[in-house]
Amino acid sequence: MKRKIILGLTLTVLLIQTGCSTMGKSASLGTAIGAGTGAALGGIVDPGKNGQYRTRNVIIGASVGAIAGGFTGAAIHENNERDKEIAYLKGKEAQRKVGESKAPPALQQPKVEAQWVESKVVGNRYIDGHFEYVITEPTRWESPQ
Repeated sequence: MKRKIILGLTLTVLLIQTGCSTMGKSASLGTAIGAGTGAALGGIVDPGKNGQYRTRNVIIGASVGAIAGGFTGAAIHENNERDKEIAYLKGKEAQRKVGESKAPPALQQPKVEAQWVESKVVGNRYIDGHFEYVITEPTRWESPQ
């Protein structure tokens, strides 16, 4: 009974580790998890009389599990890379469509008034007559037609 609990916990830990894999390590992690799972399953498969086939079963289980896990990890990695590439191309296409169909709106010219200021003497300074320009309405975006 104790052996089955340890085996169950080991399998659970190995399966939980798959959630921690990174894209670059998918195949190697798949191989490691497959080997561990295969070895565990090989250990509980028919050991024969007095456990004479147990070692052979563990080795075969680890080998088959490593191969299956490696292929599965590589397939998952390729699938994720393909999905990323497709998503990138879709985003690029959507950005291109938005850029082609919509031009930025134009700016309206600001409204400016010119005011004449008469010549004057202030203290010991003489200020010649000149124009002062005042912005009455700032520039704005034109509304789309």
